[in-house]
Amino acid sequence: MDHSVATVHHVHRLVAVLSSILLLAGCAGADLAKQRFPRTTIPADAENASDPTGSSQKSPPATDGKPVDPAFAPDKLRLTDPCELLDEDVLKRFGTPGDRSRSGFSRCSNFMKDKGGKDLAVTVEVGQTMTTELKNADKQLAGLRSYEQVLDNSACFVSVITQEQPGLGITVQIGYEDGDACAPGREMAVSVVEQIKARAATRTPAKGSLITLDPCVLPDKAAVEAAAGADYRLYPYGLHNCAWVGKDREVSLAFRETFIPDDREFDAKQTEVDLGGGVTGYQVSSSTAFPSCEVKWVQLAGSDNDGEIGEVKSAGPKATEFDRCATAVAFAKAVIGKIPKG
Repeated sequence: MDHSVATVHHVHRLVAVLSSILLLAGCAGADLAKQRFPRTTIPADAENASDPTGSSQKSPPATDGKPVDPAFAPDKLRLTDPCELLDEDVLKRFGTPGDRSRSGFSRCSNFMKDKGGKDLAVTVEVGQTMTTELKNADKQLAGLRSYEQVLDNSACFVSVITQEQPGLGITVQIGYEDGDACAPGREMAVSVVEQIKARAATRTPAKGSLITLDPCVLPDKAAVEAAAGADYRLYPYGLHNCAWVGKDREVSLAFRETFIPDDREFDAKQTEVDLGGGVTGYQVSSSTAFPSCEVKWVQLAGSDNDGEIGEVKSAGPKATEFDRCATAVAFAKAVIGKIPKG
């Protein structure tokens, strides 16, 4: 296969795999996590939305790997509690807040009612990879470049750019079929930015937590080359996911906060593998047109089936013959060996 064609093929596969990691939360009675939304483009001459903060100052240009403000550095965003960002005093402006629902390290939702008793869902996600949003950001909000996407008059995604190279940002999603979803989205986004700048939603990680770790820098080069080949490209995705894509194979690493089954059965087809140091891995292989093998381990387990897992996936085109499970296990062992003991 031509190298350029192979690279495009792998990147497309990578996007499909990694996009599933950061699925959108449900809103307003519909499970949006199971839907795939088209990205809309705002015309270049579209009227800019007003900035509720009254700020007309544009964000300073970002340099490679630098946030537009030190408050938005990835290491700080990793410790930002998204549920604490859903300030009830702000939510009460829109109606009656409901229960908060956490989804991973970086996303939280509040499924509430508006002042008329209609469904209104608010979701915030921090450290989200920005591609279309960065390209089309033509508004200003809280002093940051912003982008709005409206979905069939039932949801609005208000994104603010916190870093340009690579693109990272914060998205507030409003699910609301009975009114203007973007207006509360802007108001909540301004509140979120202000709270992050004030470090008002910072959390203290548990001992041994994965939350502070950058998955892109944790594995050493030798482990990456063994799993993806020497000629690989690095693809960060969000704050807790990374992939290395080579000519004919790829490997990805994800750190997740998730439900931990009492019996550790994450998949009915899983098998147990020894990852060394007393760590048990749970391995599942897939024999699709792009075969893969996934190995996960439990890093932390709480008392209410909450916890953290690490997840490694090795994959490649069917024509590429190599032991994907052995590759995933070896990479997982290398990663586990680099995780601080707490």
